[in-house]
Amino acid sequence: MQYHGLRLNPLLASSPIGTTHFPPVPIEWDIRHAPNRAALVAGQVVSAHHRAQPATFPGVETLRVVSDLLAGNWVIMAHNPTGVTVEDVLTAIYTGLHAPLTQLEWECVSPMQRNRIEEVFYARCEASRDFDRTRHGGVRRMDCLLHTTVFAGLSSLVFRNNRWEVVMTLSRDFSAPGRVRS
Repeated sequence: MQYHGLRLNPLLASSPIGTTHFPPVPIEWDIRHAPNRAALVAGQVVSAHHRAQPATFPGVETLRVVSDLLAGNWVIMAHNPTGVTVEDVLTAIYTGLHAPLTQLEWECVSPMQRNRIEEVFYARCEASRDFDRTRHGGVRRMDCLLHTTVFAGLSSLVFRNNRWEVVMTLSRDFSAPGRVRS
């Protein structure tokens, strides 16, 4: 995928829009889990070789990740003065979505949506090794995504507002126990 002479690394690139029989993004990853242990390529944990690859060709120092699923103030920015790598992008996504939800962000959520987020949050607490520690850590931004937590790639690489931006696509985790249907 190429825009303005810049290409996304195929490990991160999502299927082009409108394609029906296109292979899924090579990286299989549920953003609820740390990418260095949970992201897979061809069924194997992403190797150091894969993680060290440039996120774009040629490389860029900063890459902003945006998505319609994220609140506008949830900034996910991968930065590396020697060139953003696959690992930088995955780490930025993980870190950005694991940030605690602020009180103001919580107050902006409708009561119905709060109930759904709380269900996901308490399911995460129950699944953790330490229920109390997880509960005391509070609701995370990823909880607001409900079950739309499977990385489905990056697309639409554009230069906007003096920086490179890329759109992240997430898909539903249909294996999630007690998944809330919408």
